[in-house]
Amino acid sequence: FIVEKGEAAGPFKESEIRRWLDSGKLTPETHATHEEVNEWKPLSDLLPDDETTANLPPAFSFEDSGSVPVKSAKLDLTGPSEKSNVDQSDLRRYQPAHEERIRSWAWTMVGVMYLLAFFWPTKLSDGMGVVNLQFAWAKEHLSWSAIPLMIWPAVAGLGAIALGWGLRGRWRAVLGAIFFVSPLILVFLVGGDGFVRMVEALGTLEGVDINDQESVNQATQKGKHFMSGILGVFAAMALGMVLIVGGALSIYLMLLLTPVAVRHLRPNSSGAYYFGLVGGIILFILQLVLLILSLLSFMGSVLFGLGQVLAIGLQMAAVIITLLNVPSHAPKKSTRRALWSVSLGFGGLAVYLLGLMVVPLIEGEVQAVVGMYVFKVFLGFAAAALILPLVVMDLWLGRAQVTPQND
Repeated sequence: FIVEKGEAAGPFKESEIRRWLDSGKLTPETHATHEEVNEWKPLSDLLPDDETTANLPPAFSFEDSGSVPVKSAKLDLTGPSEKSNVDQSDLRRYQPAHEERIRSWAWTMVGVMYLLAFFWPTKLSDGMGVVNLQFAWAKEHLSWSAIPLMIWPAVAGLGAIALGWGLRGRWRAVLGAIFFVSPLILVFLVGGDGFVRMVEALGTLEGVDINDQESVNQATQKGKHFMSGILGVFAAMALGMVLIVGGALSIYLMLLLTPVAVRHLRPNSSGAYYFGLVGGIILFILQLVLLILSLLSFMGSVLFGLGQVLAIGLQMAAVIITLLNVPSHAPKKSTRRALWSVSLGFGGLAVYLLGLMVVPLIEGEVQAVVGMYVFKVFLGFAAAALILPLVVMDLWLGRAQVTPQND
C-alpha cells in the first residue's frame, strides 16, 4: 500500500513498487506499508536491500516531474499504472488492519443499539424504570418463558460486540448467521410453554364435580392457567409474525447497505455494483409505494408524517447514488459515492427512529408513554435487522488481512 496525505492506494506487488522506483516514478521517501507492518514507513525502510533504492536521489520532487503517477496518495489514472489501479478487482480503500477495525466497529454499533433497547427507560406503575428487568412481575403475571425474551436484547448486544472483536471474516459471518436466526428459539419457547400449560389445565378439568365447591374452586384456578396458556400460544403467533416482518426488513437493509458498503471497501468490485443495481431497482419501486403510503401518516400527525417522508427520501437518494455509481468511475470517486449511499441509507433509518421517539414526546401525555415503548421495541427491531447486512458483508469479503477478493 502506498500512502500520501493520509490516503492509501493499493495493494500493489513488490515487483511493481521496485519497477516504479527504478523508473523514478516513486521515491525512497514515499511512505508505504504492508500486511506485516501496521505503520507507514518510507520505502527505503521497507526495502532496505534494494540496490536501486539506495542509488536513487533522496529528494525527488513531485512538482518537478509531470510523469509521476502518484498524486494525493493514489496513482494517476492517466499514467502507465492505470491498469494497476482501475483494472485491479482487489483494490482496497483502506489498509487491511484499518478495514478490519471498521467492520468490527460496525458490529459494535449494532450491539450498542441492542443494549440501548434493553436499558431504555419507560413508564412503569411506580415511576420510570427498565421494563426488561421486571422479572418478578413477569413470572407472576405472565410466565417464566417471558424472561428469556426480556433479557434477549442484552444478550444479543453483548454477543454482537463479542463477535465484532473476537472473530474475523467468514467465521464471524457463520456465527452471526446463527445469531440472526436464534430468536426463533424464543418463539418456540414461549409457544411451547403456553401449549403445555393449556394442555395441563384441560387435563385437570376432566374430573371436576360441579356439586363440590372445593373442586369448582380448583377448576377456576386451573382455568386461569388455561387462559394464560392460550395467551402464550397467541403471543408466540404474534412473535412469529414479528419475525417475518423482521426478516423482510433485514433483506431490505441488506439490499440497501451491503452492496455500497462492499463498494466503499472494494471500489473496483463489479459484483458489488451489479448486486446494488438489481437490488436498487427493486428497492426503488418498493420505496415509491412506501412513499405514497407514508402520506397517510399526515392524517395522524404532521410531524410524524414529515419524518417518514424524510426517512424514505433519504433512502431513495441512497439508491439513486448507488445506481449512478458505475464501475467506470475512478476508484476514489467510487468510494466517496458509496460512502454517501451508506450514510444516506442509515440516516433514513435513524430519522425514522428519531421520529418515533421525538414526536410522541412533543405531543405529551399518553402518546409520550406509549411512544417510549414503541421506540424501545423498534430500536431493538432495527438492531436485529442490521445483523443480516453485516453477515453478508463478512461472507462476501472474508478476512481482509488474508483473503483476496477475486471478483
